[in-house]
Amino acid sequence: MYMKMNKNKRYVLILFLFFLLLFTIFKGVSAEKSNIIVEFYFADNCPHCEEKFFIIEKIEDLYKNNITLKRFSIENSSNKKNFFNYGFTSTPGVVVKNQSYNNYSIITYEYITVENLKNQINYHLSGNYSKKNIINNEKRFCIGTFFGEFCIDTKDWSLPLLTVVLGAVDSVNPCSFFVFLFLLSILLHTKSRKRMLLVGSVFIFFSGFIYFLLMIAILFFFLAIDQQLSISIIAGIVAMTFGGFNIFNFFFFKKGFSTEISDKNKSKLFKKMGKIVRMKSVIPLIIATIILAISANSVELLCSFNIPFIYTSLLISYNLNIINYYLYIVLYNIIYVLPLLILVFVVAATFGRWKLTEWQGRKLKLFSGIMMFMLGFFLIFLKGILMNIFLVFLILIFSMVATIIVSYLFKNVYRIRK
Repeated sequence: MYMKMNKNKRYVLILFLFFLLLFTIFKGVSAEKSNIIVEFYFADNCPHCEEKFFIIEKIEDLYKNNITLKRFSIENSSNKKNFFNYGFTSTPGVVVKNQSYNNYSIITYEYITVENLKNQINYHLSGNYSKKNIINNEKRFCIGTFFGEFCIDTKDWSLPLLTVVLGAVDSVNPCSFFVFLFLLSILLHTKSRKRMLLVGSVFIFFSGFIYFLLMIAILFFFLAIDQQLSISIIAGIVAMTFGGFNIFNFFFFKKGFSTEISDKNKSKLFKKMGKIVRMKSVIPLIIATIILAISANSVELLCSFNIPFIYTSLLISYNLNIINYYLYIVLYNIIYVLPLLILVFVVAATFGRWKLTEWQGRKLKLFSGIMMFMLGFFLIFLKGILMNIFLVFLILIFSMVATIIVSYLFKNVYRIRK
């Protein structure tokens, strides 16, 4: 009788453990099906991220065991890669997903609100993916046409437009512009359009090529660091420092430290240009022009590398593959040389006499100084702003307006002659 009782107890215990195991398995499956993951991506020293932290905490309190909330700093390289794979261009960003159905929603900074997050979590909790997702987290620009509404996702404009803007601004940096205009003024004496077009085009091409190599070197330097925060701080400090020097040089011309080409180096370049003008044979002329382009760009390197340095640091933020990095740098250099190329054709067609005066050079330095200083400031403290091309345009416009006002006041107060 005792043995029979023990057997019954063993059967009961086995059955109990079996049902417990089944319960655990089904509970796990059930939990997996309702396992909603909320991923919050942020960056260190990001004020926009700090604004959204309390929203994330509130959502965590509201849903408690119904969701799993994960926080990811993009200073970590693997987190950064995931962040950009989702298509984000600036922090913070939120991804709400249902692991069981491999379905997710992306919420960009401006749409991170309690109401939007609740809508998205409820949408994924319901698992009804036949209904339309109501959130609109895309930045779209739409135009009504005869054929219907034509829309473009403006977040795709950000990097190409940034490339165009900074490349165009860089093309009129005071150092390279001064050297190039002086070369054109010497070529005018030849009264030969063919020679002017040949020398000007070769000089521009190799100037752009040297710039390309410089930017590739900066790119690999940043890739070796592989820490977005460190890159932003380094680029920001460099930009603010050299921007500050340019602003200082406007007020105290040729006093203290200056990034512009020294008088000694200018004299050497002018002598080389004079020799080029007198050359008769085409091949030696082309070779001499290539050597001049290398020499001129090497001499003005300290003055002109700042904006490429800033641009490359921003380019790294988009976490592209190496081919795309190269293509964007090529685009930047095309934009950089395009105004100079147009200028060559205009001068060759009109035989106009172009000369950059000292006062115009100072204003260019002031403009580039203000813009570099502002870009550097935002790189360090508010980098997310620079991912918005419209705000970059505002920085450009502000720099232009500030240059006009400051130079006007300075000229009238101190009676500076052009």
